[in-house]
Amino acid sequence: MRRKTLPVVAGAALLLVLGGCAPEPETPAEPEVEVLSATKAGGLYLDAVCPVNEAWGAVDVEIDRLRIAQTRGETGTDDFAEAMRAVGKASEEAAKQLEPKDRAWPDDATDEIAAVRETLRSDAKQAAKVAAMPIDDVLGYAWKDSAEVGTTAAEARAVLGLPADPVTACAQWEQQRAEAEAAEEAEKAAKQTEKKGERPTD
Repeated sequence: MRRKTLPVVAGAALLLVLGGCAPEPETPAEPEVEVLSATKAGGLYLDAVCPVNEAWGAVDVEIDRLRIAQTRGETGTDDFAEAMRAVGKASEEAAKQLEPKDRAWPDDATDEIAAVRETLRSDAKQAAKVAAMPIDDVLGYAWKDSAEVGTTAAEARAVLGLPADPVTACAQWEQQRAEAEAAEEAEKAAKQTEKKGERPTD
């Protein structure tokens, strides 16, 4: 006896019917986004930009050295170029840190942080260009949009409740981080001592 088969069209129709009855796959829930508090927002901002400020400090030192080297007829810029590339790298990294995927900035700081991100990305591109310049061009170069960069950063610090002076802001943040790390280490040591049943000594 021959096995009866469904016509192709009928079989396709049956598949469509069955497909319509199948449960639709569940859409994965989107991860919750944490809205940063003022304190956390300020900390995240300084974590991102303070390394950039530090990198710029190294560039300032190298520029002073270039001025001295120029008076001696020297033309090498290797150390300066390395310092400037470090500024570019730090700026790119800071821009990424200021755009976290799982956290959101406070509403009143969103525009200011976005503006800082743009200046950081612009600085990174400009740093790559300046790093390749000869000594005379470096010493005669005026950083583009330097006033805008300073104003944008000042507005971000103000809206986040940070000190107006960037050096002071970063110094205070470093001190707070050091104190927090010291407290964490002390807590770990105390727990280890407690586990061993030893009495802490002065």
